[in-house]
Amino acid sequence: MNPENAKEVSTIKDVAIEYCVTCNFRPMAAVLAKQVEMELGVKPELVPSTVSGAFEVKTGNEMVFSKTQSGRFPKQGEVLQILKSRATGQ
Repeated sequence: MNPENAKEVSTIKDVAIEYCVTCNFRPMAAVLAKQVEMELGVKPELVPSTVSGAFEVKTGNEMVFSKTQSGRFPKQGEVLQILKSRATGQ
């Protein structure tokens, strides 16, 4: 999806990616943030977490993905698909 088009259809205004500092999950958070920015035209906020093992993605106050709840990392493209679905209201 072209970022210019994404901004027109996206209802998502903010995304936060919380990552465990101790576990060094920042590189994964940064890659996901870049993907979200390119696909949806929204620049996510990277939030260092003190919660061990955290990798949480939120839009507004709504949890999109939680590693602490699911016990796993998101699959390739999983978070983007969820965000795209919510952005288009599907």
